[in-house]
Amino acid sequence: MILLMSIFAVMSAGMFYASRVGAIQDEISVFGGGSSASEPNRTAHLIFLMFTYTSPLLLAMILGTIVSVMRFLNRPTVTRRVTSPPV
Repeated sequence: MILLMSIFAVMSAGMFYASRVGAIQDEISVFGGGSSASEPNRTAHLIFLMFTYTSPLLLAMILGTIVSVMRFLNRPTVTRRVTSPPV
C-alpha cells in the first residue's frame, strides 16, 4: 500500500510540475479552444524532461535501498551451540 501511494505521489508531483511548463500550458490552452501566446520557457521544460526521465530510476533506487535495509534488519540470528571440549 505504501508503494502504491509513493508511486501516485511521484506521478502527482510530475503532473503538477507539468502544468507549470509553458509548452504544456500552451497545448492545454489550444486543446481547450484558446490560443498560445506565451513565450517558451526552456528551463522549466528541460527540468520537467529530466524529472520525467530520472524519476523511475530514482524511485527504483530508493525502493531498493529500503528493501535492502529491511532485509538487513530482519536477517536471522546465528545461534552457537556450546560444546564441551574433548577430554
